[in-house]
Amino acid sequence: MVVAKEQELGQRGVLDLEAQFAFFRSQHRHPVNAAAHALLSWPILFTNLLILHFLPLPSPLDPALALALAYAATYVAVDRRAGALAGLLFLGAWAASRALAEHLGFARSWRVVLATQLFCWTWQFLGHGLFEASADSNRSLRLLPHPFPWMRLHC
Repeated sequence: MVVAKEQELGQRGVLDLEAQFAFFRSQHRHPVNAAAHALLSWPILFTNLLILHFLPLPSPLDPALALALAYAATYVAVDRRAGALAGLLFLGAWAASRALAEHLGFARSWRVVLATQLFCWTWQFLGHGLFEASADSNRSLRLLPHPFPWMRLHC
């Protein structure tokens, strides 16, 4: 069943918002699992941005900004209106993560990142393992773009 859904998604294209929503909803039917994904996806993205500020790259290169812009461009390509709002949120997350990185420094930031990632990813996987009864859901775990659940809830 999952293979058929993945083939359908591949035939329509990853930029088909309706197909993305349908696939996401089919894998997140239980309200606890859906809530875990909706609430915990942004902290995962934010802490990814936070730790990227500490990569030792030449001065003009900012990998956190590159990631935020890549997500923004992807979401605008999927849906202009919702994508533009998501893009602004990505840029806001980048700016906030930059300010937090400067305030905390590396020594404290990596601890915040580690604790947040462990907590959020644990609940993402527990949401599937404990609350999604179908074997299809548990076999097809994949890393969708993090804010996708937010777009599902607010579009």
